[in-house]
This record gives sequence, structure tokens and C-alpha cells, in this order.
Amino acid sequence: MILIPNFGGMLIKHRVKKYTSIIALTIGMTSLWSCDYDKLDNMGAENTHVVVIGFDGLSPDGLQNSDTPTFDKLMQEGASTMHARAVLPTSSSTNWASMIMGAGPEQHGITSNSWEKDNLVLPAVTQSEPFLFPSIFHLIREQRKSEKIGAIYHWGGFGRLFEKSAVDFDENPATEEETAVNASSYIKVEQPLFTFIHFDHIDHAGHEFGHGTKEYYKSVEKGDSLLAEIMKAIAASDMADNTMVIISSDHGGTGKGHGGESMDEIEIPFILWGKGIKKNYQIKYPVYQYDNAATVAHALNIKTPRAWIGRPVFEAFEGETIVDDYPVLVQLKKPELSNPAKGYAAEGGLFNDSAELILKNPNSVGEVKYTLDGNMPNSDAYTFSSPVVLTENTVVKSAVFVDSTLSSGVKEAYFRIKPVILKAPVSYEVFHLNNLSFIPSIGNRKPDATGAVFEFSSEEVRQHIQSNTLFRFKSILEIPTNDNYNFAIRSDDGSQLFIDGDLVVDNDGDHGVRTKNGSIELEKGKHTVEVLWFNGGGDGWLDVYVKSDEMPNQILSTNLLRN
Repeated sequence: MILIPNFGGMLIKHRVKKYTSIIALTIGMTSLWSCDYDKLDNMGAENTHVVVIGFDGLSPDGLQNSDTPTFDKLMQEGASTMHARAVLPTSSSTNWASMIMGAGPEQHGITSNSWEKDNLVLPAVTQSEPFLFPSIFHLIREQRKSEKIGAIYHWGGFGRLFEKSAVDFDENPATEEETAVNASSYIKVEQPLFTFIHFDHIDHAGHEFGHGTKEYYKSVEKGDSLLAEIMKAIAASDMADNTMVIISSDHGGTGKGHGGESMDEIEIPFILWGKGIKKNYQIKYPVYQYDNAATVAHALNIKTPRAWIGRPVFEAFEGETIVDDYPVLVQLKKPELSNPAKGYAAEGGLFNDSAELILKNPNSVGEVKYTLDGNMPNSDAYTFSSPVVLTENTVVKSAVFVDSTLSSGVKEAYFRIKPVILKAPVSYEVFHLNNLSFIPSIGNRKPDATGAVFEFSSEEVRQHIQSNTLFRFKSILEIPTNDNYNFAIRSDDGSQLFIDGDLVVDNDGDHGVRTKNGSIELEKGKHTVEVLWFNGGGDGWLDVYVKSDEMPNQILSTNLLRN
């Protein structure tokens, strides 16, 4: 046995072992592969094949709340974690690139779904061909020149992320069913060294119906059945005795989208199964999106470039022991509100005259403690025992404590209380345009619709949201004291905030839900505030926040806005 100090002091007890193949699958399906599966339980001493299967938009929540016998069996007979992390932003192009390139967007330069070889902001730190960072496809081709390598992907955008010259089978099927059929046939007939399979239908369900909906869970169950189909093909092929499997996703989601920084978006499942993999093992240490390709390279004995930052998930392999003091932090669930927010909406809400705060502990242990002033809860905070009536704007922060120790994440809720007779202080204009990717100049163009709302919010103009729609909101901001004020816009797609005509926050561009902020010194009194926001396509989102030294972070609302 050789002791190798590795990666920042982490010690790996590493047995010398050579692998020449792996299967990486990335999520979905409903029926178990048949008795042919038993053939896979007695694999040979060496692996000579790799299959990567990716299920776009599959979240840990999707697996935990759907009927997924295939996934369950793989987890029982392999190593897994529901706490692997995607890279930011949690967009598809950025994460599929990271998965196959063993690096993050800082290295490979694919920073958004808008990336193209002729439309990029950040060039790759190195390249295998013009504008492309070296992928696992390229490395395998360079080091296994005569081997068969295939890519079958349901989302056409995946095809622009790898070197076409590296693969000898390249297909973009029209449906998830066709993807499974073509991939299964390819595996059985060709027994390729490395195959990457991508399914897109789960992400479609998330965008159309919303993550956490029954339709989303049904799409995960369909993914399980497609995964079973692929596994049957492997079992029926000549590669049955020499195959290993990894399962992961590009991102999770919340509401009808992704692209933000929430745990629901960034946490992804990672499952590794096959010869040499520990059985029924829970991976304890961090796994990142770019570790997928590094694990494939390790299993195939492929040399990786220094430009890669991914590390093999050694912990999942038999004979490997990780000695490290910093496992993944797994916390209790956050407190829940009696009327939880949906989608991207912040917890709390806008209420007439008063609101009732009811907090629930979703865990079997602990107690809920909370604050009403925007400060973090500690062991001395209020203990929730009965409903609390709120009559003014209140920022609630709550968490679950066990033995006086903070044991969950912190739940934030923004309650905004207004008089029932208050006139809406924010005017808006709607412009239906074409081909929006940035906020355009609209000059004196006549709006297609106008109205008034209480906050700078997409929820109050939902009836007007279409593809390629620009909104202009205006109001009067009354500042209580001289101070430095920080404003933040959370939007999908681009947005900008102006105070007295000066640009304070620039969150422009075609992107998922993303937050940008900016600060400005303001004197006590009234100021003009204007927000521009466009939705290029899909559902869209907008809300605006403000804070100062004297004011906790809160949604910009009627307590500060005037007609």
C-alpha cells in the first residue's frame, strides 16, 4: 500500500489498481432491468468500458419524492451522495461543460447558456481546439486512439461543448425515448470504450410545470425507466462483465427555473456503481461537478492536464480510505412557514393590515427559534410556540436548534404589511419587442400596456409576461435617514435599477435568476427610482431588495415607496 498526500493535506490510502473503463450515468427511470442484471454482478478484474448518462435538471428532491426503483438499486449496490454540487451559475451549458471538462467556468470559460465559440466573454485558460477547453472525450481519444467513443444527447446544445473530432458516434435524437433506443443499440452493437448519454425531458418538466410538482416527479420516474433500458442494454452486451457506472445531473431547480445560488439549484445527486465500487456506501466528503470527468479519467487510467481542477472520487472505490477532517455538512431541514412561498418567491408576502406568523419544525428533533429584527437567531432568540401577529414590515429569521446548537439552515421571510386602502405606488409600462438579450433603448416608444402595482415584482405583472417583453417600473423612494443604501435586484432575465437617474445596479443580460447589487449615498427625503427588466423567454422573475446600516435587508416595498 502506498500513502500519497494529496490535494491540500488530504491523505489518501491508495492501493495501486488499474481501471480501463467506467460508465457515468446522470439520472432517471421507472422499471428495474430484468434478470439480465444479475449478469452484471460478477464482473471481470478490469473494466474496459465507460458510459456517462446525464439527466438534465434532476434534483435530489426528484429522486427522494419519486418512485425510482432503478436509481434505488444502483444506490444500494454502489456509492452515492445527494449533496454533490454543481458550479455557478447553475445553467446547463456551464455545468455540462464542467462535467466533461474536469474544470469550472473560470477555467473553461463557458459562463452561461449564451456561450458560443463566436460569442464568449472569458476565453478558456487552455484549449484542445479553437475556443474549446480539453474535454474527457479529447483526452480519451488522444490516449486511446483506436477505441470507440460515442455521444448521444437529447439537448442539441450539448453538442457544441465537446470536440467533434474526438467521437466516432455523434447523435442528437429528437426525443428521450429515441435517445434511449439509440444509446442502447450503440452499446450492444459497438461495446464502446466511452459513451456519454444525455436526457433532457426532466429539465423540460421543471420549466413547464415547476420543480417539486407532480408532473416533475412523473418525469423523474420516466427517467428511471429510461435508465433501466440502458442498464438492460449493458447487461445484454459483451461489455456486461467490464462496466462501471456514475450517475449525476447538471443542476437542480426551484420554481420553473434554475441559474441561481440556492441549495435546491446547486445540489445534485452523484451515484457510482460497478466493478470496484463500494456497496451501499454513502459518500461523506465533497463531490463537485468537475469531479465527474476526473473520476472517469482515473478509472480509465487517462492522464489529465494540469489545467483540470477536478479530483477523482477516490472515496467511492474499494480499497480507498480518505482521512480528512472536513466531511460535507449535512444539516436538519429549515423551519417551514404555514403558507410557504412557491417558486422563486421569497418567504413571507405582502399583506393588508396584518399577518400571522406560524413556523413549523419539519424534523423529528429540535425546536424552532426566531428573530423579528433581521438578526441571525441564536440560543437566546424567541422559541416558537404559538402564532405571532405582525402589524408592520418584519424580517423574520428562524432556524432549528438542538441542545441550544444551531442545527439547520436559516429560513428568511419578508413580511410586508400595508393599509388595505393604500394606492399602489409603483407605475409600470409594458413593451412587447423582439429578440431581446439585453435591455434596449426604448426612447419615446408607446407602451403596449400600463398599470400600477405595490412593489417592483414580476408576480404583480404576471399577466403581461411573454417572451421578449420589457417592463419599466417607476416610483418615489422616501429615505428615512442619510446613509449608504445597498440595493439588490434578483431577476431572470436582465434588469437595471436607477436612483435619481443614476445607474446603481446593473444585472443586464440573458441569464437565469441571478442577483446583482450596488450601493449609493442617499440623503433623507424623496428620490426617484426606476427599474427596467426584460424577459427573453420562459417564466421570468423580478424582485428588488434594499438595506443599510440601520435597516436589515428587505424587499423594497410600500414602507419606503410613495405615489
